[in-house]
Amino acid sequence: MSQFDTDGLREFLLHTPEGGLRKMLIDKKNMTDVHCNLLLKIVRGCPAEQFAQYIEKKDFPKIRMSPAESKIKEKFWDQCLATLQERGILQPAVAKKPSAPPAAA
Repeated sequence: MSQFDTDGLREFLLHTPEGGLRKMLIDKKNMTDVHCNLLLKIVRGCPAEQFAQYIEKKDFPKIRMSPAESKIKEKFWDQCLATLQERGILQPAVAKKPSAPPAAA
């Protein structure tokens, strides 16, 4: 299980208008236009389960990256996750309570 609520993050990134996301995320230090472009490319191009795996493994899907995106690849996830947590967008995962076994008849 992920240490973060990656499903909630993915849904937020998918359904928030891009202009608003850019204003919220881009700070020119950790999160640049290039970071934002790459993050949105990843979010839009894969299902929730894969997105969670990419975050956990700090990996990338097989996508075409611009030279600028390739340049930031090494520190991308650390910088993105730090920015998303700082902005309160990325939340810790909440452990799901196991369901109670069915009562014996």
